[in-house]
Amino acid sequence: MTQSETPTPLLHVLIIEDVENDALLLADFLQAGGLKFDWEYVDTEATLTAALQSPWDIIFSDFSMPNFSGTRALELVRRYDPDIPFIFVSGTIGEEAAVEAMKRGAQDFVMKGQLARLLPSVERELRDARTCRERRQVEAARNRLAAVLEATPDLVAIHAPDGRLRYLNGAGRRLLGLDTQQQIEGRGMQDIFPEDMAQQLIVDVIPHVRKHHSWSGETVLQIAEGDELPVSLVVLARHNPQGELEDLSIIARDISERKRFEAELQHRATHDTLTSLPNRYFLIDHMTSALERARRHDSCVAVLFLDLDNFKRINDTLGHAAGDALLQQVAQRLTGCLRPNDTVARHGGDEFTIMVDDLSGVDNTVVVLRKLHAAFESPVNIGLHKVYVTFSTGIALYPHDGENVEDLLRHADTAMYQSKSSGLNQYRFYAPRMNARGHEYLAMESDLRQALEQEQFRLHCQPQVSLRGGEIVGIEGLIRWQHPQRGLVSPADFVPLLETSGLIIPVGEWVLRQACRLHRQWREAGFHGPRISVNVSAIQFNDRDLLDKVRRALAEEQMPPGKLELEITENMVMRDPLGAAEILEALHTLGVRTAIDDFGTGYSSLAYLKRFPVNVLKIDQTFVADLGRDPGDEAIVEASISLARKLGLEIVAEGVETLEQLEFLRARDCDLVQGYYLSKPVTDTALVGLLPKVWRW
Repeated sequence: MTQSETPTPLLHVLIIEDVENDALLLADFLQAGGLKFDWEYVDTEATLTAALQSPWDIIFSDFSMPNFSGTRALELVRRYDPDIPFIFVSGTIGEEAAVEAMKRGAQDFVMKGQLARLLPSVERELRDARTCRERRQVEAARNRLAAVLEATPDLVAIHAPDGRLRYLNGAGRRLLGLDTQQQIEGRGMQDIFPEDMAQQLIVDVIPHVRKHHSWSGETVLQIAEGDELPVSLVVLARHNPQGELEDLSIIARDISERKRFEAELQHRATHDTLTSLPNRYFLIDHMTSALERARRHDSCVAVLFLDLDNFKRINDTLGHAAGDALLQQVAQRLTGCLRPNDTVARHGGDEFTIMVDDLSGVDNTVVVLRKLHAAFESPVNIGLHKVYVTFSTGIALYPHDGENVEDLLRHADTAMYQSKSSGLNQYRFYAPRMNARGHEYLAMESDLRQALEQEQFRLHCQPQVSLRGGEIVGIEGLIRWQHPQRGLVSPADFVPLLETSGLIIPVGEWVLRQACRLHRQWREAGFHGPRISVNVSAIQFNDRDLLDKVRRALAEEQMPPGKLELEITENMVMRDPLGAAEILEALHTLGVRTAIDDFGTGYSSLAYLKRFPVNVLKIDQTFVADLGRDPGDEAIVEASISLARKLGLEIVAEGVETLEQLEFLRARDCDLVQGYYLSKPVTDTALVGLLPKVWRW
């Protein structure tokens, strides 16, 4: 035998035969045919049962034996091993019995007088048995693997190369809320992963895996409850012998506990243990990002240093536990009075730092100061003690007081020490000119609150004149402030402060009631024709009590609803067109007129404008000012008048100051005009003298 030859394995043969000589003849025949084997023969059920405890490659059996049945022998063998080749070698088996034996699991039957066909049958059955055993081994291995996959807590999925799902294990089905294989078939990457990750897998990961066979990373699963589960992901490729991609295996392991632990460690590293506020490191990181945004958008950032007044005395008097409790409640109030995107940090000890970004101007810082003061008007309860909290506050502004984090923090700290030296509950801007401006704003706000109580507001009136008949058809009520020291204050100087302070709600209600009251006086004087209009700010328009306030004003002054007109700006209604439509519809149901003010300066969708139940469009004075000189403005005004006509709306042009402007509007069939050419805003007393007037063109 050469080294390249493989020795033929020795077969183990069992012969079931009641005549020993027949068993010897069969063994001799097989050896003469070239088979190498050892063998044993049995002739009873007991000896067969004992023999089956040993491994056998093939079994030969007589069919009819005095003390044992071949059919019974076949039954015992098949219980032991369904794959052992079993061949009947008999001289008495009939055709029907042979067929029945084959049905019961025999591989073949050979007549003792026709042994020539036995050897080919043996070779075939041994070969088939090996194939069957290998197949069963593969199947068993597959079953073991499937059991492991079903038992693992990790999601295991097999996808086709195009991303379609072929297999999903039990953990995966539970995570995704799928019960059956039918629910799995046809699903794709987008059914397991969020849309952006599914797209990344299809576009980037699968091509990478085709080339490099594997990929790993972290992502999230889209689980059954609609939540996202963080997972570590492994993607493996299986190729066929030709190198073509057969399928993709995806293994996803839940790492939510690790992520929670990492988040907790990160929170501990970036937040104060006592108050849970961000610490200095977190603040510096966020300030860096805020300054980058401010540079891109040309906005302002405010940094406020707050130091509690007399905190040491509280610690010494009530104890450190009380001091800690105070710091915790202070942290809560500071967080509660600022916007979600603002940052409140504990700088150390009893010092806090606030960063407010995305400010349109430095004056907005005063609004922040006002909120801080309001948040601590009521005392903080520490056990049985009530503690009034005040701060010394220093303020630095980007870009005025520094362009980097270090400078702004240092300058805010400097300003804070300046405020501390001035007494309790003081603030200082790093820039002296801002101190004066801040004091001016706070003083004006205080004066505005007194103005409402002391009836310092006035309603001036500007006529809206018909270009057809020349009579006064409408009157716009305009608020003025008669300050006892400053005199008549322009609305441009105090209306924005009304809005930022929230005073616009009560002052707006006063304007509404005053307009209805003046109209009642005109009616009592015999002037029933003109209507009166007042402006409604965005804050008023979103006031949930607006409709009730309008109803009360109408009822108390016995005002005809059709004589009251509320003016709202174009941009205001377009912030929330659906919500605006509901409010406008409710006002329309009351019988109150509505006008779109400053038309042409916003971004109205004509589709929405058509659906709004409004009565009037007011052309903004910026388009009227250059009539006769600017063809562009002329085209806008002509288009606005045409649009109003087609929508069945009345059109009013504001800011008419020259005869040329008036003649242009009259020639284009504009309905009403208002402006200094006809009359500036006048007191309600002076207006009574104008009501009978008729202009002649």
